[in-house]
Amino acid sequence: MTDASPARVLFSTGSLYLLDVAYVFALAREAGYDGVEVMCDERWSTRDPAYLSDLAAAHDLPVLVLHTPFSAKIPGWGYAHDEINRIERTLELAETLNAESIVVHLPSKGTTRHLHLGALEVRLPILNGTSKVKTWIETQLSDVQRKTRVKIALENMPLREIGGVRVDHTWWNDVDTWSGVHDHLTMDTTHWGSKGIDPLAAYTAARSRIAHVHLSNYFQHEEHHLPHKGELKLGRLLEAMAADGFSGTVSLEVQPQHLEYKDPKAMRRNLRDAAQFMRTHLGQPAHASLTR
Repeated sequence: MTDASPARVLFSTGSLYLLDVAYVFALAREAGYDGVEVMCDERWSTRDPAYLSDLAAAHDLPVLVLHTPFSAKIPGWGYAHDEINRIERTLELAETLNAESIVVHLPSKGTTRHLHLGALEVRLPILNGTSKVKTWIETQLSDVQRKTRVKIALENMPLREIGGVRVDHTWWNDVDTWSGVHDHLTMDTTHWGSKGIDPLAAYTAARSRIAHVHLSNYFQHEEHHLPHKGELKLGRLLEAMAADGFSGTVSLEVQPQHLEYKDPKAMRRNLRDAAQFMRTHLGQPAHASLTR
């Protein structure tokens, strides 16, 4: 076993976004995680700095990472349709909460057109090369980053199915360009898995720039499985990170169904097993956050 990594093991609230935020904090604490990554969404409870501070204090679980919202419908943040505004508001929240990083997706090469066929909504990707986020990354991100201690960590993205064909619709989404696009990066293991890329190869290429890791496995063309169940050799990745003394954050980010969220007993077991897998391969003692 390698020397223990100083990495912090986090739980992403996005893994149980169907459940109440306070309940998710309690579950993460019970399972022995070091902190929380909050997925900002339509619920004000995921973006209320006072409420999140209270939860962090009550459960002794700091909010170390915030994820920018997926949806354009974000009540209370204004200009919700503006992708750059969503990044800026997430950054402000991170600064208020003393978080270390925010996660920002690499930009799409196009837009999505919403077609309504009666009651059916069809989302049609249009790869026209326009992206406000791409322009912001190219022209403003460096200046914004210099003015904040919060790491703005750009996340690699999965392949996307368009017309039955799996395509890469995202800028800078290969190992060579992603690894140098910004000073701080988020590495999503299952997203690399969707492209047939070993996450260890991506980690090796971007090692010094990776601030945060979304850890989950890839199985039979499906993303976000439990890290110890799937095709990717994530134990080997974590051991390499430990050997490097990786000091960033690693979040469990999986689909709720893989945690068996409808069965409280099974859900708790899966949360513990995932945390134990992460700590074992990082060379850390079990449930370290409960013993300090």
